Amino acid sequence: MNTPGSSLSQFIEEYPLYSRFGTDQPVEAADLDNLAFNFFCQKEKEVQPFRLSIPSSNGNGTHPSSQLHHFAEGFTEIFTGVCQSCLEYKITVVINAASGEEPPRYFIRKIGQDPAPDSQAVKLPDDIVSFLDDEGRECYRKALSNLEFDYGVGTLAYIKKMLATGVDRIIEVLSNTYSDAGSKFAEAFNSYKQDGQRTKFIEEATPYLPESLKEHGASSLLVLYDALSLSIQELTEKECIKKSKDIDTLFRYMTRKLTAEIQETSQKKVNGKYFMRYS
Repeated sequence: MNTPGSSLSQFIEEYPLYSRFGTDQPVEAADLDNLAFNFFCQKEKEVQPFRLSIPSSNGNGTHPSSQLHHFAEGFTEIFTGVCQSCLEYKITVVINAASGEEPPRYFIRKIGQDPAPDSQAVKLPDDIVSFLDDEGRECYRKALSNLEFDYGVGTLAYIKKMLATGVDRIIEVLSNTYSDAGSKFAEAFNSYKQDGQRTKFIEEATPYLPESLKEHGASSLLVLYDALSLSIQELTEKECIKKSKDIDTLFRYMTRKLTAEIQETSQKKVNGKYFMRYS
């Protein structure tokens, strides 16, 4: 199985229940046994290194049953994750491996977890942590926690609440007054808020965006901005989940690009002033 261990760790850390993690080859239970990952320890009240194991393994990372290596019907196995700091706090994760006719051909998914995920236990991407304020991070955690249980309305409600500050942060960075480009972008966005002309905004704003956002940045920002006015009451649970995932994908895209730009330019000066400043 060619999926790197770090990717499997990310699956344990970040993927919600029933969300498929696709692989190019079948995943065997042995691939997950003894896997290192980071998780929130309720005993120490912070994220700590954990290690995954199969309770029925013989202690050296191998399972006595050959069934773990048989993928004709996949597998469903109970794993235990133990905090490597306190060596006391444990989580139980039920993982199912299967295959399907549509891509991804092979996949694994979490179909159960105990204790159930709560908002503090949800691990946020580093880009999100550094970009949002405390209120935004808490709303984002609650959105992901609702998504774990397919609570579409709750997920979208918290996503919208997070965007209330998240979009402002994006605009703040792009409109910074320490550059002519930032001022021009601010003018274009203020114009859009008044006339609502999307094509005009994209054409006017794109030249003043950072290079990494010139291709899709303006249109992505408009989707996020317009999401603030979504009427949740008019959507079904499934529609709320789909929209939440779409918005989340765009928000992560924007924050990842902007965080990279901030890190790259925060120490560079243009004409004695910072080109981009964020705090």
